[in-house]
Amino acid sequence: MVKCNKKGVKRVKKLLTTMLITMTILIAGCNSTNSSDPNNSFDSSELDKYTVKTIDEEVVQGDFLFRLVSEKKEYHVGEEVKLYGEIEYIGELDEVTIHHASQAILFPMKEQVRNYKIHSMIEEIGLSTTLKKGEPYREEYAKSGGFAMDVDPPDYIEFMEDFLSIDGFPPGYYVVSGTTNFAYETERYEIQATVDFKVVD
Repeated sequence: MVKCNKKGVKRVKKLLTTMLITMTILIAGCNSTNSSDPNNSFDSSELDKYTVKTIDEEVVQGDFLFRLVSEKKEYHVGEEVKLYGEIEYIGELDEVTIHHASQAILFPMKEQVRNYKIHSMIEEIGLSTTLKKGEPYREEYAKSGGFAMDVDPPDYIEFMEDFLSIDGFPPGYYVVSGTTNFAYETERYEIQATVDFKVVD
């Protein structure tokens, strides 16, 4: 049996109190939000300031119709964002052949709350696509984008890393400026349509 005098008891109590405070701080630190997570600084109430305007837009240029569609006005974090673009030939011929890069349709967008642009990546490969009259050619959206470690700010890099790694999108209000860029015979076509949607927790 260990005997302690009053001074010893006080020291033990002080040591235990110090250990308890230290453990409390460590536990609180582990449970606190990680400041490097780009979504922890996102204020979901900001989304109330934005109103979704359109999830389906069609634009005609010459004999071609470009359509951009988001299947929903609002998605949840972790849910797949279903977005696609269509090119349709509406002229006199039965079919035509257009020439374009690796993708005929691009989906550059901007997350308006954070003011972040998400670029569409494209390879300069010459491809051809045959369009039959009245039969839309469709391309589904697939995540793309990037950042420059030496140029872009850390918060944007964190956002893009999160954007590219998770299922669905981070919360936000997204405006998509879909574009089709192609050549037909001697003419060059660049048609743009815009849709928007929200992603909520």
